Amino acid sequence: MAKAPQPTFEVRFVSRDITPEQVPLRAVSDALAAIQDLASGRDSFETQQVPKEKSIGLLKIRRGSAVYGCLAHDPDDAIANLTRVSEFLSNDTSVAISDQLIAALNPVEALSLVAKSLQCRVEVFLSGSREAMFSIERDMYERLASRVFLTGDTTVIGTIERAGGATEMKCLLRVPNRRKLLYCDVENKQLVQKLGHHLYEQIAAVGTATWIHSAWRIHKFKIRDFTQPRVGAVSEAISGFRKAGLSAWDSIDDPDGYVGELRT
Repeated sequence: MAKAPQPTFEVRFVSRDITPEQVPLRAVSDALAAIQDLASGRDSFETQQVPKEKSIGLLKIRRGSAVYGCLAHDPDDAIANLTRVSEFLSNDTSVAISDQLIAALNPVEALSLVAKSLQCRVEVFLSGSREAMFSIERDMYERLASRVFLTGDTTVIGTIERAGGATEMKCLLRVPNRRKLLYCDVENKQLVQKLGHHLYEQIAAVGTATWIHSAWRIHKFKIRDFTQPRVGAVSEAISGFRKAGLSAWDSIDDPDGYVGELRT
């Protein structure tokens, strides 16, 4: 019989007197799914499922808190990803916030909710290590958010790609100069229905944004209302500029020299 493989890492639910049979199956599922996202580096907005070659398997469960041994199909990649997450969760503000770490925010939020529901902390250990790579408590996401996020009202111009949702009201916007689509919450059902009537049209959405402050990138956006901007012809805009006085530059032989004289 082949020898059982050793786990790549362990996930532990730690609190006084907790045992595996006390942990609801949904909490185990939510926590391990979040850890799998962190270990694989998956961005849930970009990839629907973790690729098979980066997936994590559950090896064994043991007592001593509730300990779940996990086997990564690509252990080197999983360890590298978890190490980056560990650095991100530290208080080291010098850690550069990459797209991959931004993608880690949703799994961290899910783990914080599990820790809160079970009154425990969720720890990740490399196999054979006595020191946790990182530990997530009930307020971890809130503490991380206060360090990473800024919130305020703004207007976002984009094209509606999708609007609706069975349980949550969402709108998907394609925003200029943004590589990824922007997934937006919508304030109410009536508004999401109204948005749905303007699929593939450009809108100016008004709402509350949450930015990653170091990159000034919108992480979350909730739409309260929207308008459709009136877009005129380029020739009309140029004609308007000239009527406003820009045509006067045509009579100046050396515009650069003239500006230089104004500065002195």
